[in-house]
Amino acid sequence: MAETQSDAGHELHPMAEGDSHTVVVDLERQASAFRAESEAGNSQRNEISRTKTPMHLTFNDVCTYVPAELQVPGIVNTVKKLAKACAKGDAGKVPERQILHSITGVVNPGEVVAIMGPSGSGKTTFISLLAGRNHLRTTGEILYNDQHKPTDKAFKRQLGYVSQEDVLFEGLTVFETLYYTAVLRLPRAMTNEDKRERVSIILEVLGIAHVKDSIVGGIRVGRRGISGGEKKRVAIGQELLYNPSVILLDEPTSGLDSTTALNLIHTLHTLAQVGNRTIVTTIHQPSSRIYQMLDKLLLMGQGHLLFYGDASAATDYFATIGYTMPYGMNPADYFLDVASGWSGEAKDCGKLAVGDPQLKVLLGAIAAKPFERFKLAALESQSILKEVDLQTSRVGEEEEAEPEGASYLTQIGVICVRSMKDRRFESFSADSLGVAFFVAILCGILYWQQGRGENIATLVGASNVAALLFFLSMFLSVNLMFSSIFTFPTEKTMLLKEREAKVYPVSAFFFGRTLAGIPIDLAIPFSVTTIIYLMAGLKPTVGAYLLTLITLVISCFTAGSLGLLIGAAVLELKRAQSVSICIMLTLMLPSGFFIQNIPVWLSWISYLSYITYTFDALKFIQLKGRVPECPPGNDACSLLSSSQFDTLGPQIGILLLMLVVFRAGVYVSLRWAAKSK
Repeated sequence: MAETQSDAGHELHPMAEGDSHTVVVDLERQASAFRAESEAGNSQRNEISRTKTPMHLTFNDVCTYVPAELQVPGIVNTVKKLAKACAKGDAGKVPERQILHSITGVVNPGEVVAIMGPSGSGKTTFISLLAGRNHLRTTGEILYNDQHKPTDKAFKRQLGYVSQEDVLFEGLTVFETLYYTAVLRLPRAMTNEDKRERVSIILEVLGIAHVKDSIVGGIRVGRRGISGGEKKRVAIGQELLYNPSVILLDEPTSGLDSTTALNLIHTLHTLAQVGNRTIVTTIHQPSSRIYQMLDKLLLMGQGHLLFYGDASAATDYFATIGYTMPYGMNPADYFLDVASGWSGEAKDCGKLAVGDPQLKVLLGAIAAKPFERFKLAALESQSILKEVDLQTSRVGEEEEAEPEGASYLTQIGVICVRSMKDRRFESFSADSLGVAFFVAILCGILYWQQGRGENIATLVGASNVAALLFFLSMFLSVNLMFSSIFTFPTEKTMLLKEREAKVYPVSAFFFGRTLAGIPIDLAIPFSVTTIIYLMAGLKPTVGAYLLTLITLVISCFTAGSLGLLIGAAVLELKRAQSVSICIMLTLMLPSGFFIQNIPVWLSWISYLSYITYTFDALKFIQLKGRVPECPPGNDACSLLSSSQFDTLGPQIGILLLMLVVFRAGVYVSLRWAAKSK
């Protein structure tokens, strides 16, 4: 045994002695590469953690007003309202109701401020004002660093806003969601590898790296995806990608369990402390552990400011004005009870009795003894603001201009690819494809070889082919039209969100969305037309097949454009469905198949119907010169040979013109819908 070990050692010794230098060099190279990679990763993490320009937020005497009367939709109610106003001579005046009353305070960089209050107290209204997303009539002043208003276009990139609803594309994975946001919002000077690296770091920082390849999921795509807490973290990650100085969140913990909510608030607290960011969030009934993480509390009740200052000092302050918190109670629950009108007496702790719904007693006590530490904080904020100004000036010297975002063509390309991936579960689902192929095969069986020469030579056979051509044009166009109606109403929230953040212009969204629909909308018309064409035995020439396919594709795109126009103009699903049914029936009935003798005063409708020109073009391609002459006085077969034109060009030209007009209407409707209301 000893001899064997000696031999083994003797064999290894020459190799270690001869290659030791090479092994050491390799190890040194690996170590240096590892250190370089770690330093690069740490530098990017530090870049994300450290904000560029610290922001000091000041809001002074903010008051907001909404119309006092219920706004009933509809043109009839609008006309009645205007007529009534003109009769009184105050057409320009609208009765208003005040919902925010003199909200005043300051927020310093590195602080997490929680806005609390019962439902209807104005939390969402106020934080949307801080984000510049609310356009109600407002008085007072909201400034960042005493110079930027939240509505300034150039200042939008400094603000990150996370709405209460998770506005995400349900068909994308977590990584795809963040990556496409990074491409659209990060500077174009960054390489694609740097953007992917930043997305990976955000995934690690927010603790969602393990679900990066899972789809978001939801009701629209009919698939389960990530959890509610993970969706909220993805929404926050979209805002962290471009490193904002201010993060505003509207109830980020709603619908989350206590542990997930605690982890989320802890992440926000870390981002504020490490990155010197200004974070303001509305929160509803936080746990006691979450409340301890808050730096400041802004308590609201029925639009009034009840308290603003250090969260740790709120309990002592309310005790000094006669609202002592019962022992062992969560401070957040107690403050919400007080803001709802509870008297604060311990004897009412067992059964809550709201004795002051107007908060008159509480507001009187607050006015008699205001929170003095808030005044001291306001004085301290002046020195902090001076430091922020110095840092801002230094940053301004280093960064002369704001880096440019994605180019216009890049925006179109990203929106196109993103839309195609988001629609993949809907457009190529088993239901939609199954229905299309079932109808195609059924029609092929029912009209089996009806288009052959010996069958089409009779009036009955020619009539059957004409019916098949009309059904083919109707089925494909109506199918695409009704699927297109839901496009913009379902994407309205995302469009408004990204337009408010100045991510891209409406034209980029329009062209990108249009390009995304071309390959998807071509699949079903091409497949169905080919199956029916072969099984029904229509005109057996390549030219006739291509002309039929081109005509049906243009007709489908025209119908789809009409559906997009209805959806973009209405942006409400139920109303869009009702409008589309009325329009489709109006265009279908006078198209020349169901009725021949249309009343003169309604005959003009047939000239506005794309179905009329599609059916006329298909008859010209398939039946021209192939059907028997119609006997004199037989009106039943007159539709076989009747045609408005002697060539195919005018029908195709009119369909293309309608396509362009409808698409232009879609763009105009989108520009109108994307405006901030």
